[in-house]
Amino acid sequence: MRPFLVIAVLAGLTWFFVVQKQPETAKAVTSHEAAAKATASPRTVSEHNWMKNSLDRANEVKRQVAQQRKADGTK
Repeated sequence: MRPFLVIAVLAGLTWFFVVQKQPETAKAVTSHEAAAKATASPRTVSEHNWMKNSLDRANEVKRQVAQQRKADGTK
């Protein structure tokens, strides 16, 4: 009788976790697709030039800040 109860409890817990995970995976896929569309860049970033892309973005932001400060008259 005890093995049956243990198996029944484990099966119930397994079913609970499977049912709980299904909506999360659907949300994760849709949010990932939305994020990919929102941050679309003019060129694609491969796994080999991610560091160069980061440096390019940092330099671009520096230039934008410098231009904004020049236009505002600060510094």
